[in-house]
Amino acid sequence: MYKAILTCGEANPVTLFLPSACDLKGNPDTILSSSVSMRDGCVMTSRVAFHNQTAVMYNNYYARKACTLEHCRYDEKALIFSVITSGKVCEIINGHQVEHGEGSINMGIMSPESVHIMHLAEQCKFEKISVMMSESDFKKYNKQYPMVFSSFEKHFNDTTPYLNGIEDHSGKILEAARNLQNAVFSHSINPYYVEGLIVECIVNSYHIKYNKPLPDNYFVCRKIFKARDVLNDNFQNPPTLRELAATVGTNECTLKKVFKQMFSITVFDYINDLRMDKAARLLADSGKSINDIAAELGFSSQSHFTTAFRKRYELTPKEYRDGKRGLLNLKIN
Repeated sequence: MYKAILTCGEANPVTLFLPSACDLKGNPDTILSSSVSMRDGCVMTSRVAFHNQTAVMYNNYYARKACTLEHCRYDEKALIFSVITSGKVCEIINGHQVEHGEGSINMGIMSPESVHIMHLAEQCKFEKISVMMSESDFKKYNKQYPMVFSSFEKHFNDTTPYLNGIEDHSGKILEAARNLQNAVFSHSINPYYVEGLIVECIVNSYHIKYNKPLPDNYFVCRKIFKARDVLNDNFQNPPTLRELAATVGTNECTLKKVFKQMFSITVFDYINDLRMDKAARLLADSGKSINDIAAELGFSSQSHFTTAFRKRYELTPKEYRDGKRGLLNLKIN
């Protein structure tokens, strides 16, 4: 559970609660939104996407008057990675006061119930994206990228607060953070895409902090991230495996093997999931015929589309559409 307390002048504090990943067992890859507005004071908007035991939180603040925000979490320790994507703010983290502007990057270990204080000056306006990786998720990443994540492992067992600021002059981390921000605002988050961006941010932070060469497997993984991005943009008419491998600079064998290792899904099944997600949205939100949707998604016939859709949702496209319309009618009545 996340708790935020907003105090502005003499007004009564406003408290905001958001669940953490462990509160949403059985409901992964969820997006939650909340907004708090204090009259003539501060407007705070939060949007949280969850993937496994990691939360990606977007915050937008506008302080009409000077105010203070305190927030904490109550579950397990977490590796916190945050980037100011626009504006600037003054924060107190583990007793240290720091000024953050656009592109400012901070990493640290946040213990349960430790308080993070932010002082917002009058007319302060900024956006921030934060990754809160639980210790249990951290261990999973550490197995996959031990050269990178093991450098933070000792801080989980250390009682001394850990905080580290990073200056990324290349702009790669800010770009990835903004892509994460866009992902949190998407209608349906792609967990593989979010996971890739999290790794992108932290691996580049490692490279900057320690001035060491990036691990060998990182370069292979970057190619697989790129392959996934190509599929995200072209799943309705995807390239062949040979074309995809050539596009990202690897071979078919490596593409298939590492893609499955990284995302626990084959390239074919990944494309199919993207198609089915798109199909469900079109069936629910558009008036297009089922035949037109099948053609738009690259299926050779409506019957092939129906077979694939039933395999994913255990309903035919018509049954799915009729069910969604039935729910809509219930809401209206």
